[in-house]
Amino acid sequence: MSLSIDRVETPRDLAQFLKVVYRIYGKDHPQYVFPLLAQMKPFLDPKKNPFFEKAETQLWIARDGAMPVGRIGAAIDTVSNEYHDEQVGMFGFYEATDDPEVAEALLETARAWIADKGMTTMRGPGCFSTNHEYLGLHVQGFERRPALGMPYHHPYYLKQMEAFGLTKAKDLFDWEFTAPDNKAPARISDFAERLQKRQNFTIRRFRMDKFWEDVEIVRDIYFEAWKDNWGFVPMDEEMFRHSAQDMKSMVNPGFLLIAEHDGKPIGFSMSTQDFNQALYSLKGSLLPFGWLKFLINKRKIDGARTLLMGVIPEYRKTGVDVMLVSETIKFGTSVGIARSSCSWILEDNVAMNRTLEKYGSKVVNVYRILEKAV
Repeated sequence: MSLSIDRVETPRDLAQFLKVVYRIYGKDHPQYVFPLLAQMKPFLDPKKNPFFEKAETQLWIARDGAMPVGRIGAAIDTVSNEYHDEQVGMFGFYEATDDPEVAEALLETARAWIADKGMTTMRGPGCFSTNHEYLGLHVQGFERRPALGMPYHHPYYLKQMEAFGLTKAKDLFDWEFTAPDNKAPARISDFAERLQKRQNFTIRRFRMDKFWEDVEIVRDIYFEAWKDNWGFVPMDEEMFRHSAQDMKSMVNPGFLLIAEHDGKPIGFSMSTQDFNQALYSLKGSLLPFGWLKFLINKRKIDGARTLLMGVIPEYRKTGVDVMLVSETIKFGTSVGIARSSCSWILEDNVAMNRTLEKYGSKVVNVYRILEKAV
């Protein structure tokens, strides 16, 4: 083997970096859903993604001669490190053939870069930040196609990372809820109705004519609800608006909910149809007929994913979260959704995990964050 680890420096390099996944999984893998190249390119463009304003990143491709055999990226997120008072470099975008030499070379390249930047820990995998999609290493649930924004990895990746000395930092759970008889279980809907009568809680949809006002309301709740969570990274207005941009055009407002008490916003829930069901056959490309395929496949989607749900601390344990769940299920079943992923949930978020289990959900995928002193 003539192995080299090369920096991504040109548009041609970036194109090859993004297409490494075709080499690793082949175009007909039954579970892997190829990310849209048309979305990944602007995500990695510092001129289009505000994340790069406060972060330093680097991408590499592993080549055997001219043949790409893997890839990796690394990032120093200044916002995250300052908020948590730590010196962590994230690694991610990891893909590799089932070859220990390739894995060792890629992980060592990222480790050395992170160490050279003065960091003490490498952590990952992910897409630069815990605020980004495709977070964690897939370690359980390989027989299933992941929900939108969740990663799928070859099972041998865990062995490669453990051989390098990376150890578990935290597991993330992907729970699946199935609506029996296409409606919310009676114990959920009945509880929500009783609570609404006793308390002056209301659940409303996003106002699409005032979408960005509601996004800012949600950003405030997001900070209050998540600020003490492991891995939380605060987002300023620009970053949050950038993250919410696709919601405005793609997500039905019936899945975007805000909970209020006497008119005061106290919680929110954001769900979306599981577009992976429509994206699978596109193989990452909208050309030449990808959009047509997507529109046809979109009609058949029967799954969803709840990306975020949170309640500010003083209103926790009031049941308002169940009201958000009930309303989400009610709307979802009305548009043909039969099951939903709730992800990701920290393994030690005891309250949320117990609630999900209580109402009939089950863990279907587990994703792992690993780390190592550099």
